[in-house]
Amino acid sequence: MSIGLRMLGAGVGVAATLVALPVAHADDLPASALTLTVAQGESLETASSQRSVVLVCAPTVLGTHPAAASACDELTTAGGDFEKLHGRPMRMCPMIYDPVTVAADGVWQGNPVSYRHTYPSMCAAGNRSTSVFEF
Repeated sequence: MSIGLRMLGAGVGVAATLVALPVAHADDLPASALTLTVAQGESLETASSQRSVVLVCAPTVLGTHPAAASACDELTTAGGDFEKLHGRPMRMCPMIYDPVTVAADGVWQGNPVSYRHTYPSMCAAGNRSTSVFEF
């Protein structure tokens, strides 16, 4: 089985879980589930390569993000506002323009999310977020 088919199968399984979770726990925390993407380029449409993960922070932490708990903690601290994420302080980045676009789509505490931002490099993106877009 190819990597692509395994990833597709994992994505379908996570998507089925996401559909079931909010209904089963409607009285608990509002759903927080996102698809996060990092793309090499000035936009998602013109990117030379992309990688994506699923991050679920509520009602439980799960998904394909390699550091889901840390990413959820970081987003919770920022109140789900990607503009308020804090990355690594005082890190110097080389002045090499190699744009990277980060994106988030889904729901945060029941509210729709669609976020896009292009940074001059992955280093600069890391200055904004420690875990959310590290995959």
